[in-house]
Amino acid sequence: MPLLFADNFLAGSLLTLLVPTILLSAIMTWYFIAVKKVPEETPPSATATPSRDVLAAAEEAHREAGTEPPPAAGS
Repeated sequence: MPLLFADNFLAGSLLTLLVPTILLSAIMTWYFIAVKKVPEETPPSATATPSRDVLAAAEEAHREAGTEPPPAAGS
């Protein structure tokens, strides 16, 4: 069943071009607004993985306590 408001070539071609363009613009706008909500004072170390020294100390602490370390993030 064809759309009643897109029953000619011009309307169909405009919808084909405008709907994806408007949808992409809406997604990009939402993304940039969401990114602005991230505080600027967030230190880069908040998103970095711990150093090898920190990981080794954590493993040692788990061995001394007799507990299992948590599983790795990738597994």
